Amino acid sequence: MTTRRSLLVAGGTATVALTAGCLDFIRGDAPLEVAADPVLPSEEALEETGYTEQHKGWEGISEEVAGREVEIAGWTAAYTNDITIQDQTQEGALFACISMPRVEIAGTALNPLADMDTDELLEEFGSELEGEYQDLDEPEPTGNTIELEVLGDVRTIDEYETEATLEGEDITVLLWVASFANEDDTIVLLGGFPEQLPDEGVEIERLMESVEHPADREVDGPDEP
Repeated sequence: MTTRRSLLVAGGTATVALTAGCLDFIRGDAPLEVAADPVLPSEEALEETGYTEQHKGWEGISEEVAGREVEIAGWTAAYTNDITIQDQTQEGALFACISMPRVEIAGTALNPLADMDTDELLEEFGSELEGEYQDLDEPEPTGNTIELEVLGDVRTIDEYETEATLEGEDITVLLWVASFANEDDTIVLLGGFPEQLPDEGVEIERLMESVEHPADREVDGPDEP
């Protein structure tokens, strides 16, 4: 497999280097495979906030460039936390982090997230939210932003709100989303929590500030079971 280490950085975007795997791609003998570096919240932040892992792993995208197949592996991880509303405790807060390689081949950018605005990102990852909330309305921007130091730089987090149902209760949900470049990947961070529980927003801030990219922890590669 041609990995991240088979790429050279030019102007902040990965371009193909002449490794053996890439030569096979150029000759048409094999697809080019490119994977993101995983992004994860720190174990310390997870322990402090009480968020538990729901899933993590790779999601593949196949593209054809100049008659050649390119296989891109993006990374996603999602976590939830229990909340209590009207003396009922259930999962009701969400944090997710995504990384996608910033790859350009023959002048064609192959990262579908790189040019998405926050509206489009919320639509793209709406399934993560729908897994937590029912009857989710279209999110609307509140006009509020939050600035957090993430991965050594100040990042702007956009805020949205929506109406939803949680265990039969109508609630207002605040959604936080950010997208930025780090190393050779596009990073997307997403958080959601009931507006009436502002302390949960503090926990999501903690998780966002803690993310590691590349993650220090070992994870299986895209081709591993």
